Amino acid sequence: MKAAVYSGPGDIGVKERALPEPEPGWVRIGVTAAGICGSDLHIYHAAMGNPRGMQPGHEVAGIIDSIGDGCRVGTGEHVAVEPILGCGACFSCGTGRANLCAETKLFGIALPGGLAEYVCVPENLLHALPAGLDRRAAGLSEPLAVCVRGARIGGIGIGDRVAIIGAGTIGLLSILTAREAGASEVLITARHPHQQELARALGADRVYGSSKELLDEVGDQFVDVVVETVGGETETLTESVLVARTGGRISLLGVFTGSPKLPGMPFFSKELTLAASNCYSREQDQGDFAIGTALAAKHAGLIEPLVTHTFSLDEVDRAFAVADDKSQRTIKVQIQPGA
Repeated sequence: MKAAVYSGPGDIGVKERALPEPEPGWVRIGVTAAGICGSDLHIYHAAMGNPRGMQPGHEVAGIIDSIGDGCRVGTGEHVAVEPILGCGACFSCGTGRANLCAETKLFGIALPGGLAEYVCVPENLLHALPAGLDRRAAGLSEPLAVCVRGARIGGIGIGDRVAIIGAGTIGLLSILTAREAGASEVLITARHPHQQELARALGADRVYGSSKELLDEVGDQFVDVVVETVGGETETLTESVLVARTGGRISLLGVFTGSPKLPGMPFFSKELTLAASNCYSREQDQGDFAIGTALAAKHAGLIEPLVTHTFSLDEVDRAFAVADDKSQRTIKVQIQPGA
């Protein structure tokens, strides 16, 4: 089969790999959509070690092609993949938090990912999708699950006023999850016109070019919950502290590659709560990913425009270059290997 494989930093292409066969309890999926995530770009640039030989792709949707012994699902079913595999025996796994397992393996990093024609995964990591769901929406199930978790961690509830910092895929989808959690008003910062347009279409009440613009208009005692979605080497944690009202909460979704500043006196004097949100988990009655797939189906027409660019698997090098170039007006770049 064809699979995308890193040959080294900044170098990804298609190679022939053996067609994987599902072991007992696992299934093989014919991949229909696989998104390129910000973390994939970090890996691409060797910010997380040398990627040579790695097969990326953790935002995966597809159709079951083959099943291993003991599986109850059938071929032909449409599914999204929850790409976290824990040890299954530790306290974190036993409480539904495989995302915190010390031995967690993520498909697309420690295990072969879905930027390929086929990928094998355990049956218990599958989430059913409607057969008629557009592949663009299906492939957004994983980032939606991230946003569901962020809303949970931030404790967003009925009537809360929420500010989202950043309008990439996670920031924009956080508009939906904040609304679903009961937010009465959603504000968002979006630097680029195409992000601002999508933010309004997704239901943001107010859209600002920067956190300073937001603060200048509403002040620092308006926002109940701040959802930070940028990370990297930015100052958005400081911005989040300044935006949150006294007694407010900050949900940290962005992955910081540096050591962000936390302004101590404002954080202390406002008595803020800061909570990091790591992927998604299942410690609730309904897991974050299950809710994410349900939202992908419910809001398919709204979220499909977030997939701004699609490529075949053979074009993976170009796809990564476009995903890495914000001048291309990208939000989500998606590889679509199969029918």
